[in-house]
Amino acid sequence: MESPLSLLQVLGCVAIVILAFSLKDYYQSDETGFFAAVAVVGLRPEWFTWLQSTVRSLWATQGWAFDGYNKFSKNNIPFVIPSIDRGPLVVIPPRQIKKIYDLPESVLDVHNTQNDTLQVKWTIWDDEVGVNNFQIKVIRNQLTRNLEVLTPMIAEELSWGFERFWGTDTNEWKPIRIWDSALKLIAGAANGAFCGAPLCRNDKFLKDLRDHAMSIFAGAIIINSTPKILKPVSGTLVGWTTWFLFEKTLKTCLPFVKERLAETAKLRENPSYNWTPPKDALQWIIDECYLTGNPAQLDPKRVAHRLLLVNDISLHSTSFTVQNVILDLFSQDPSLGFVEALREQCATVLAEAGGSWTRDAVRKLTLVDSTIRESMRLSPFGTIGLPRTVVHPEGIKLENTDITVPPGTVLAVPMEPVHYDEDIYPDARKFNAFRFAQPGAVRNIFDSFTSKEDMEAARISEANGDPKKVKSSVTLDDAFLGFGFGKYACPGRFFALNEMKIFMAHMLLNYDIEYLKVRPQHMNIISLKLPLNKGTIRVRRRVGTVGN
Repeated sequence: MESPLSLLQVLGCVAIVILAFSLKDYYQSDETGFFAAVAVVGLRPEWFTWLQSTVRSLWATQGWAFDGYNKFSKNNIPFVIPSIDRGPLVVIPPRQIKKIYDLPESVLDVHNTQNDTLQVKWTIWDDEVGVNNFQIKVIRNQLTRNLEVLTPMIAEELSWGFERFWGTDTNEWKPIRIWDSALKLIAGAANGAFCGAPLCRNDKFLKDLRDHAMSIFAGAIIINSTPKILKPVSGTLVGWTTWFLFEKTLKTCLPFVKERLAETAKLRENPSYNWTPPKDALQWIIDECYLTGNPAQLDPKRVAHRLLLVNDISLHSTSFTVQNVILDLFSQDPSLGFVEALREQCATVLAEAGGSWTRDAVRKLTLVDSTIRESMRLSPFGTIGLPRTVVHPEGIKLENTDITVPPGTVLAVPMEPVHYDEDIYPDARKFNAFRFAQPGAVRNIFDSFTSKEDMEAARISEANGDPKKVKSSVTLDDAFLGFGFGKYACPGRFFALNEMKIFMAHMLLNYDIEYLKVRPQHMNIISLKLPLNKGTIRVRRRVGTVGN
């Protein structure tokens, strides 16, 4: 009989063989020569170098990204990072982002790549909801178009949520688990706009939403990190988990959705029916379902599933940002006066708006806007991100390399290294709350990365009266990648920023927060930054607060 140690060794060898066979789906250097010829960061002279580097990517990706950025990106050279969840990632230099990311989807895929990120094949049980995801259209169009109507709803829910979760005591400091609190407050405020009362104040519904969203994102990471041969196993386990949590959430929200569908049907049958459709995401999803002309889209569970996915997309990203803003702002030297200046602007704007938040009033919160963006700059969702997949049969060409990037290769953008580049952001590692409020303080990427030849070409084009060519060839939108880039930027960024600005304004006007001695740091896993689940702050209601 074999000893336990021998058995473990055998199992380890089997695991290595399985993983090695799965990795051949990613590394095709013998056939194409691409990964053998391009610059790669993270490899060592060792046996199974790709295999070992891929495993190390769990904790080493951030360091590799900065190394590759300084060695290659700043010289306009693409490089590759091994990644356990995506295979080898080709990191695009800043000067080439616009040119490459503006390629049509027939060349560079976005939609299916995003589905792979969330592993919708396994995490979203209804294929129709995962593939025909017109709820994204609701986020991109309706939520943005109706911010004037939604802003007071968001403000009301935040005011209610802060009083409930942060309290009204002006004498005693109250410890708050910042991540848990941010999730509760953002979930309630967002669902004030997504579906309204009573769901937006239902504790069970909001908790189940958070659990469902977490199961999708965490589950997708697990599936993506699983060798291809074992994906059916991890996919099935994750899929059953997301299904269970979906069914759990349905118990609370399905009766509400059914009632809304019934009221909508009555109004459509009889336009004089005494009912006014609410202006919220749920109603707009229902309207989109009718526009398809397919009765199956009006299945209550399918409609509820779309509502949950709207939450899944927005909930954790917005809560992650809010948590970071608080940690960044209240770990600074109080003598810098950031908080006092923010409070002064918030109070002035709110007074001018008559004591109630409106869309126009929120637009005037320029210092709050800058503070949020500066925090997002320092703590983007990932070190590298915005993945795209080469799908053109002939691959694509990148500058400064004669090699063709083969189809199936995933491209990415060095988000965190760009945000920390001293040539773009002076004192890049320092939190400057009002950096984005200072005209000219942020340099366009091409101020630093454009070559003399490109600048001369731009000058000639401009002299020839071709400003469009100048813009498309050498101008990137900006050096801030927190909301994505180009036409595929985050569809809910206007809604999210509006919500976060109201959150910050209400918090600053109504609560004191005890300053932290040291800003807690995130844990980096692969290219992602994880929220601080156990981070705690102490808060106290301010005397003479101004309400919502």
